[in-house]
Amino acid sequence: MGANSFPQDVERGLFEGNPLADLIEGFCLTLAAGGELEARPVVHVQLRPGVALSAVEADQLAKICQQGVQRRLDCHAGDFAAHPEQGPAANELAIAVHPYRSGPFADPAAIRDGYLLRDGS
Repeated sequence: MGANSFPQDVERGLFEGNPLADLIEGFCLTLAAGGELEARPVVHVQLRPGVALSAVEADQLAKICQQGVQRRLDCHAGDFAAHPEQGPAANELAIAVHPYRSGPFADPAAIRDGYLLRDGS
């Protein structure tokens, strides 16, 4: 997940070169528990107020965002570079698209430092 990866890298990956970037209000980062005690990063993307996407459009936005963030992290975060011995899923990065003020964005106070979801501690 990259000790040298920063929220700014994620932000640049979401917005730079993204033809749909004007739909994005903001983002936050979480970890999703996987099998065998693994955790995978999830980038939650919040849409701007009034933006409604079909499932196909949301999937398209998620794919563009995933490619941009992955490209940014691959180029600028050596710790995030692929490690073949860990398998192809080791650096999977999930993107979840949410309407404005829904999902992890439903309670703005739950977002710490503008990008991390508070864990309740």
